[in-house]
Amino acid sequence: MSQPPVEPEHPPQPRFRRSIPPVRGRRTILLIAVLLLGAAAAVWYFFASPRLLFTNELAGPVRLAADQQTPLTLAPGQTVRLATPRGRAMVALWDLVRPVSADGRPMGSEVRGSVVVRDPSGTIRRTARARGTDTDYFAPLITNASEDLLRVTVNAGLEGSLDCGCAVRPGARQVFIGYYPLFQNSTVRATGSNGRSATFRDLGASVVTPDGAVGLRFEGKDLR
Repeated sequence: MSQPPVEPEHPPQPRFRRSIPPVRGRRTILLIAVLLLGAAAAVWYFFASPRLLFTNELAGPVRLAADQQTPLTLAPGQTVRLATPRGRAMVALWDLVRPVSADGRPMGSEVRGSVVVRDPSGTIRRTARARGTDTDYFAPLITNASEDLLRVTVNAGLEGSLDCGCAVRPGARQVFIGYYPLFQNSTVRATGSNGRSATFRDLGASVVTPDGAVGLRFEGKDLR
């Protein structure tokens, strides 16, 4: 009698082991980890170091000079972050970049200020503002809806009256002619080439925006 066929035994299944990365791969991983830690430390140092956060809240550009750093020109609404020295005071000076009339003369008053940080720590926020400790300023934005060139005089009839030295052309909108001292009875007068004029009076209560700007529209029917 023949023997029944013998089923072959299943070969043992291979046992897989976790592979060990080669030495070069481990060195690459270590290098990446070191670089990431270095980047994290740099970011922490950048944000933990004392910083001056300066914002231009005026309607015109300002020039900012801080210690030995290169002066910067900031557009209206622009904010800049400056490093401050550790262990000593920091002084920053800013002044308005005044607009220039057609004959090359700066228009309006000089507006400037300073920032003194005696013991810098964290983030220090400062601004260029139209409202100061001694004098407030405002910026008339002139719209000429007439058909004539308009010559503008600010605080006409008051002490410290200033002619902008400019001629606002017909159709011009929201023309920035600089900053001027603000009083409760401040005025802005526009005069046409034929001598007729119109005046906005008692503007002190009308200046409510942080930048001190106030829009004024002159039409032909207003000139008398």
